[in-house]
Amino acid sequence: MSGSTTTGGRRHAGAWVLVGLVAVAVAIAALSLVYGASRGGEFEGADGQAEDTITEVAPDYEPWFEPLLPELPGEVESGVFALQAGIGGGIVGYGLGVLRTRSRQRVQPAASGTAAV
Repeated sequence: MSGSTTTGGRRHAGAWVLVGLVAVAVAIAALSLVYGASRGGEFEGADGQAEDTITEVAPDYEPWFEPLLPELPGEVESGVFALQAGIGGGIVGYGLGVLRTRSRQRVQPAASGTAAV
């Protein structure tokens, strides 16, 4: 009976850890936005910053490839980026699920072997 209390307590503690991590992530995002806005920073992508730096360092530089897609409107570009993020998240989630399933399958035979003894 005490084992189930321990397991329930661990789940409860895990929930608080999750809530804490989400709160920290939200705080970091909010503070970075406030800090960036207070310094007069514009929300510019890394591609634009890299292009400006390359132009300053090597004005005669020519790109060695062309983009796969032409210049897209902002809404379409955001949608493509969200699609890319979703596909990446699905791949990472699948990988984590496979790893968790493998670890559970290793623990279950060991646990059932000790229960039979």
